Amino acid sequence: MNKIFDANNKFFSGLSKVFDMMVLNFLWLVTVVAFIGPACTGMYYAMVKNIRRSRDYTARSFFHAFKLNFKPAAILGIIQLLIGGGLVWCYEFAISMNPDAYVGQVYYWVVIVMALLFLMTSAYIYPVLSRFDMKPFAVIRMSMYLSIRHIPTSIAGAAGLVVCFYCANYIFSSPLFLFVPVLYTFVISFPMEGVLRKYMPKKEDAGENEQEAWYYE
Repeated sequence: MNKIFDANNKFFSGLSKVFDMMVLNFLWLVTVVAFIGPACTGMYYAMVKNIRRSRDYTARSFFHAFKLNFKPAAILGIIQLLIGGGLVWCYEFAISMNPDAYVGQVYYWVVIVMALLFLMTSAYIYPVLSRFDMKPFAVIRMSMYLSIRHIPTSIAGAAGLVVCFYCANYIFSSPLFLFVPVLYTFVISFPMEGVLRKYMPKKEDAGENEQEAWYYE
């Protein structure tokens, strides 16, 4: 009987994780409109450190990554918004062209391929920034490399982003969007961590302080 009400049993531990995910999603929702890059970086960092590794507290982990990576994350967020907005405009222009014209068909598929590459790269940007100390354009270069080098994870990340964008259109008519961002981050963190670990220095080669970091456990 005592085990049933033990706060450390699987049932209560699971409830605690669900609550932490709700808190994390709330923090992301209230910050993402103004600070898309820092909010996404904080989301991924807290997801892996707190929810998956049970280290630290959700809010503290979120705001630690939020503040630590604020400048490069904010720059990356602006770049993503500009490129994403440009691709949306190009797509709308493509579907307005004559679909039977050869030029129209070529332009349409060029835009689709560019959008896919953009989504695949975007899936890596904030996980990379949350793990490595890099300047914005170095993050973009590494993310582009990883998106081509690890196609299955890239496709999964791009598909998840499409689902998130689709659900965002129903934010005022459906509560689904309230849960999609954190669920996407949780799911994609499993293959993403497998990718990131391949590019981290080996523990014995890392600095003395870094060897004790939570992500080497």
